[in-house]
Amino acid sequence: MPDILYINGRWTTTDEKVIGVEDRGLQFGDSVYEVMKFVRRRPIFVAEHHARLSRGLELVEIPLPWSADELRSVCTELVGRTSFDEGLLYVQVTRGETPRNHFWPEPLTPTTIAYTRSHRFPDAAKKKRGATVITVPEMRWRGCNIKSTNLLPNAMAKKQAQRAGAEEALFVEEGEVREGASATFFAIREGRLITHPADSSILPGTVRDQVISIALAEKIRVDERPVRENELYALDEAFMTSTSLAVMPITSIDGRSVGNGRRGELTEHLQHLYDEIENQA
Repeated sequence: MPDILYINGRWTTTDEKVIGVEDRGLQFGDSVYEVMKFVRRRPIFVAEHHARLSRGLELVEIPLPWSADELRSVCTELVGRTSFDEGLLYVQVTRGETPRNHFWPEPLTPTTIAYTRSHRFPDAAKKKRGATVITVPEMRWRGCNIKSTNLLPNAMAKKQAQRAGAEEALFVEEGEVREGASATFFAIREGRLITHPADSSILPGTVRDQVISIALAEKIRVDERPVRENELYALDEAFMTSTSLAVMPITSIDGRSVGNGRRGELTEHLQHLYDEIENQA
């Protein structure tokens, strides 16, 4: 069954082929996107996603097509037109369509896309069981703080993880852990959280920001610094965060158990607190 599709201000379905062959999003990955969660037909953290979309578009000099209220209106109508109650909502803005050339003409009208996909989020058993990860060499560009559609290195890393029987890959560069291919990485040692600072080496995750705020409100120390690769196998706990995973325990890295190989107490506590905030958002 096709999904509802918003494209440049009109409504259709994903059955319709709507992108021209010379759209710069297709030709150059000249595009920024967001992924939001919706439950009970309610998009979550729209303002936060709009803020990140706005920052990314500004950095690559693509005009912002929506105000925060306009994006919320589009997302609300899109979810209202959707036939299922929960899932993921994708928003993508490309620079637009023009004859293929590295130089783009100005002004150029952006291509705007939004659509939904049904998604089964982790249940209580999965949140308790956790996930396994591997490490891979960093091979991405220096603009990881932009949520660009240039995701080939991420896709290759995820496939490498899948072939190794793991669920995520952690990028490591010069002995420092950056983040997962599609998730933020958190380590826990001696009751404090450690996660990479929000610089150009990582994507500033919306769930990451929520978890840090929760931890600080709980008087949990948060060290925003890279985790050293040689620290990975001496962690008490670890978890990763993303829109689709929320807070997901990591039970092993490169086949070696994290802590006792089970969800830790602090991770479980943060899971519950985050779920409460998400339910109220």
